[in-house]
Amino acid sequence: MRGFRFLLLCLLFIVSLALFILNRAEASGTSQDSSSYQNYIQGLLYDESGKYDQAKKAYQKAVKSDSDAWDIHYRLGLDYLHTEDFNSAEKEFKYVLKVKPQDEASNFLLALIYSQKKEYQLAIDQYTNLLKRPLLIFKETDIFYSLAQLYVMKKDLVSAEKQYKIILDRNPQDSDAHFYLGYVYSELSKQEDAIKEFKESLSIDPENSSALNSLSYIYAELNRNLDEAIILVKKALEFEPSNGAYLDTLGWVYFKKGDLDNAVRYIENASVFLEDPEIYGHLGDVYVCKGDLNQAKKNWDKALKLDPKRKDIKDKIKDLKNKNANGRKT
Repeated sequence: MRGFRFLLLCLLFIVSLALFILNRAEASGTSQDSSSYQNYIQGLLYDESGKYDQAKKAYQKAVKSDSDAWDIHYRLGLDYLHTEDFNSAEKEFKYVLKVKPQDEASNFLLALIYSQKKEYQLAIDQYTNLLKRPLLIFKETDIFYSLAQLYVMKKDLVSAEKQYKIILDRNPQDSDAHFYLGYVYSELSKQEDAIKEFKESLSIDPENSSALNSLSYIYAELNRNLDEAIILVKKALEFEPSNGAYLDTLGWVYFKKGDLDNAVRYIENASVFLEDPEIYGHLGDVYVCKGDLNQAKKNWDKALKLDPKRKDIKDKIKDLKNKNANGRKT
């Protein structure tokens, strides 16, 4: 399935703003004349302009003078997250939680860090614990989405399905939840259920480009409704004309229709915008049908370089070598 966007709830700016509003009044208590406070303010100014490395240096200076100030550790943790230093961010948020164990934002961000570090069960436990308490900053739906995403990452699609159903029980008009549930069904090879969910998503939001693309792609894989599939993915491309996954889908539909020239045109274009093993795999398939075996192998080799575990690609290359060997013998 193409075009699935993991719903990473990296709500750093929302968390930052919410905690700034809620907690500045009870911040560290450091004297406004102290160097710690001045460094802290300097860090805030750097944050506002997106200069996270400079902000970190300012907060690090502030922490040296006032190591007990939880809010400085919190802001430092945010900047480590912004710069993808997840181990350092984890350390800072754990410190905050020693001082304020019930702090919602830090608990949420710690779960996010665990998910980024692929420590999925720790992240799931963290989110589950959040659901046991009243939420002030986030909605329960935010947590359910995060849990569903983690289950997808763990390949526990049945548990992911349950989370999306919980979301839809609370809000049947959530177009994204229908789309993601459709994705899960497609991964479970429940193609008819997937089609139903993609259609439901589009009935709520006809401009949901991911649902448009995914419904188009699943039609191509099933080799049916190909004219409708072209209409669907072209509409998706109206919203995101440079989306490599969508361009690949359009090329793949043309391939299924036997239009090899358009198939090459769009899938080659897709590879410009997105380096993806599926795209190169598709290109290899198209070139085989065009009789250009050298280009087929070249693209399959690219696919394997990006994903060495693709057994289907390995088998195609092996078959190609066997054909070449047999051709030389005759």
